[in-house]
Amino acid sequence: MASNPIAANLLMVFLLFAGLLAAGELVQEMLPGASLDRVQVMVPYPGAAPQEVDEEIVRKIEEELGSLDGVKRIEASASEGIGSVTAEFKSGTDIRSGRRSPATGGCSA
Repeated sequence: MASNPIAANLLMVFLLFAGLLAAGELVQEMLPGASLDRVQVMVPYPGAAPQEVDEEIVRKIEEELGSLDGVKRIEASASEGIGSVTAEFKSGTDIRSGRRSPATGGCSA
């Protein structure tokens, strides 16, 4: 037991009051803003060897993603029957616009 119950109760009341004041200052969002900075493309190619998936699918996707503005890094993998390419974009890039760099021109769909 506490040696001084009045001090313990006062401390408890103070902490409860401080918590209620702090709760009023909290910011709550129903749908907080999320920054999407990665795009992953996975393409199944049933029955194909990893080298075939790499040559016929993965490299073409890498080239297309590499021509977009704001691409920071591209990672790709090819395994039996499936190819995967992940593109990471620079912060603040609108990845939904699909703009190509001026060197290649045009827009992708």
